[in-house]
Amino acid sequence: MKKEKLIKFLNNLTTAKDNREVMDWLKKTGSEDRFLNLIEKDWNFGRPAKVSQSKQQQMLDHIHKATLKNQEVHNGKAIFQQFLKLGKVAATFLLLLFSVYFLYELGFSKKGEPILAEVAPMKIQKSTAAGEKLRLLLPDKSEVVVNSLSTLTFYSDFGIDNREIILEGEAFFSVAPDKEKPFIVKTGAVATTALGTAFNAYSRAEGVKISLTEGRVNVTKNAQVISLLPGEMALEQSEMASGLSKAKFDLDQTTLWKEGKIRFQSKPFKEILQTLENWYGVRFETKALDNRKVTGLFNNESLEDILTGLSFSLGFEYQINQKNVVIKF
Repeated sequence: MKKEKLIKFLNNLTTAKDNREVMDWLKKTGSEDRFLNLIEKDWNFGRPAKVSQSKQQQMLDHIHKATLKNQEVHNGKAIFQQFLKLGKVAATFLLLLFSVYFLYELGFSKKGEPILAEVAPMKIQKSTAAGEKLRLLLPDKSEVVVNSLSTLTFYSDFGIDNREIILEGEAFFSVAPDKEKPFIVKTGAVATTALGTAFNAYSRAEGVKISLTEGRVNVTKNAQVISLLPGEMALEQSEMASGLSKAKFDLDQTTLWKEGKIRFQSKPFKEILQTLENWYGVRFETKALDNRKVTGLFNNESLEDILTGLSFSLGFEYQINQKNVVIKF
């Protein structure tokens, strides 16, 4: 168990899941000794000046208040009483040691008033590899489907102080309504703001595309603002110096990916191979590329089934060696 989590536990900064994890750990045989050794080791390494008994009691009282802060009283007492089951002497020593150590770490004013420093929100990242997709339920009950080779970044105060997410790649958002906290997705220099809606966000090397399926969103870049209605998308193309533009989009073509479907609409074979690399997490090797374009719909089919269908129409042979695929015309 990490020391930082134990400190947060004693100061009511952990989640319900973290609380259960700490309590389960404390119930294990030998955890009390490991807990003491962990803190004593750090305490002895950088022990502050001697603190008077009255000052220690003041610190301890403050820790008690901090532990119960922002909780219903009975919930706070329940957690604290479980902690005290370790034993009266051990628990008293631990709390006193923690109170002196923790408050010295954060700083103590000359007037003797404790100053609790603000704990910076922790960064949370969720990434997908090639051939992988991820479904997430965010703390505000919004749902996200993350496409392959994509990364979502948000902070531990998401849903409390804000609802901001940074996206690299592609994801589909079903946003839970909250008039007090707009849902904001940042894709490079482009920000999409929604209250309660559903949209697909795409941000890769070739540019940014925000495609709205339900509700209404505002898409901004610098001082430019575009409002979208269902069926409309905002475009930012990397090769163009201008700002955002608005266009219509094909709903099925844009969102089929989250249902495990791939559709090619007059797409060059080279681009098809790139899509299959991202979708199945493989790498293609070929010395010549056919310039013909392909149209087709594949529904949750294996890579071998897709290549078999394409080989008949384009006239090539293929060999799959784990994550490497060789194509010969």
